[in-house]
Amino acid sequence: MIKLRYMTIAIATLMGMSASTMVTSAAAKSTTPTATATSSSNKASSSKKTTKTANPIPAATLVKSTTVDEELPYHIEKGYVYTTSGLNKQAGSAKDFAKVTWYTEKKAVIDRTAQGSGNSVWYYVKSGSGQQAGWIWQGNLEPISEGNFDIAMKNSDYFKGKKIISLGDSITKGYDGYETLDNMGYPTWLSRYLNTSVTNAGYNGAFLCDGGEEETDGDMTPTVNSHNFKNYDVATISYGTNDYGHVSNSLADIETTLRQNIKKMKSDNKNLIIYGILPITRYDADSNSDNVIGKGGFTMNDLRDAEAAVYKSYNIPVLDWRNDSTQLITDANHKYRLYDERLHPTAKTYQLMGREIAKFMIDNYPKDKIKSTKKTTSSKKTTTTAKTTAKKVSTTNTTK
Repeated sequence: MIKLRYMTIAIATLMGMSASTMVTSAAAKSTTPTATATSSSNKASSSKKTTKTANPIPAATLVKSTTVDEELPYHIEKGYVYTTSGLNKQAGSAKDFAKVTWYTEKKAVIDRTAQGSGNSVWYYVKSGSGQQAGWIWQGNLEPISEGNFDIAMKNSDYFKGKKIISLGDSITKGYDGYETLDNMGYPTWLSRYLNTSVTNAGYNGAFLCDGGEEETDGDMTPTVNSHNFKNYDVATISYGTNDYGHVSNSLADIETTLRQNIKKMKSDNKNLIIYGILPITRYDADSNSDNVIGKGGFTMNDLRDAEAAVYKSYNIPVLDWRNDSTQLITDANHKYRLYDERLHPTAKTYQLMGREIAKFMIDNYPKDKIKSTKKTTSSKKTTTTAKTTAKKVSTTNTTK
């Protein structure tokens, strides 16, 4: 070994190299693969860190917009809500706003050429609460009476599977003072809040009592006579404002007519649940009519008191707007909550009415019927448990 080392040094000397140089060179060669691997690793790491930045979506162009005549309610089941008319930033998808009622405020034509599309119609909308707003394509707006729109209230299951009919005048029908808002009156909102079917039997210009020369086919008596209440589980009654403003029938006449019709409804169906709804405040000649004597010689408050007395004599719950905590119509808000600023609600006010009436109906649902439902459920559960236990015992015995 010593001789071999001397020979190596000798050869190196002849080649003009030192022994230390040879060792260093060999060491360098042996470490090269490791250095190469490290370099490769760094390149891979660098490659991973490099990310592509998404190109910003170009803004669409607002061509023209107009304020709508009346803010009407809609909901959405598909598409998106955009924060601006540029349509390049989303506030969320339809799923995010599944329980929101949108009211249209502006109608616009928007040019989306920069986004690969052409002109289309969009609406600027606000939620009923006013807390949310945005732009929605017209094709994604659905009327509240259509599609899936689950806004059922707590305990609305009291009315599950029950058929409701709403009797009344133009305010029940959904008239705004200029036109009837089809499927936007409070009965439509009742169907959503109570999650059941509601028949709207309201009639524009209808009277509770005999309307004389102004009588209509939708007055209370002909309406009650034309329906068999065996086909319904629940009924709401809301008449009176036309009796105050247009005919000279006395309060006694009105009370008698209301009693007769309630008797007929009960004779059709003794289990029929009835709710009375008193007239809202009206503003004839821009004046609150609550204490103003009308054509029949009584004030609106007199009329309400008379109707309430009849309902209470039959143990019928009665919604008196004068005592409602939300104060639906007041001297301060009537000019924007009544579309004609006199009597007929706006579309948005009809929603508020529907919500308050639905809440009232739930809160005043017959207690004995609620107890009966709970007992039946409890009984069924007990029976099921007993059967299940019996099956388990039988199975165990067979196995043994």
